Amino acid sequence: MTTMMKTSLIASALMLAPLAAQAQNKPVAPPLMVSAGKCDKLVVAGKDATKQCRNEVASQPMPGGAVMFIFTQGKTLIGFTGDATKLSGDKKTGIAGLPVVDVNIRSGKEPKILHATEGLCKFSDPYSGKPAIVTCTAKTAEGTFTGSFKSNGKPPKAQQ
Repeated sequence: MTTMMKTSLIASALMLAPLAAQAQNKPVAPPLMVSAGKCDKLVVAGKDATKQCRNEVASQPMPGGAVMFIFTQGKTLIGFTGDATKLSGDKKTGIAGLPVVDVNIRSGKEPKILHATEGLCKFSDPYSGKPAIVTCTAKTAEGTFTGSFKSNGKPPKAQQ
C-alpha cells in the first residue's frame, strides 16, 4: 500500500478536532462521523438483526490509536473497535483492513465490552465520491457479530 493511500485511509477513519477548539487550547473529542446508506447485514451474538439495523454507520477515533465502527439496532449500538496502528490495505481495491479487538454493546447506560478472539473490519474511503463500504466481523465468547454497510457515496457528517 502506498504512503499516500495509507494516509488517506487513516485520515478517513481518524478526523481532526475542530480548529476553533485547537485555537482555544481546549481538549475536544474528535467528532463522530456518520455515513448514510444501506445496512446490508447485522448479526448480533449469532442472531440476525438486519431488519432492525439503521441505514447508517458511524466511525469514532478512540484514545490510543483505536477506531470504532458503530452499527445501530433500534436503540442498541454495536461497536467494533480496532487497532489503527495495525491498519493494512489493498492498493488495487482501495479497501483497508483493521483487526477487531473488542465488540462494544450499548443499550443502556453502561456498555458491555466483549473481547474478540478474532475479527476484522474492512472499509473504503468515504470521501472518494463513490459508495464506501464498512464490513466488520468478530467472534466473541457470546457469539459472532457481523455488520455490513454500503454508503450512498456522500461524505460522512460530523456529530458531537
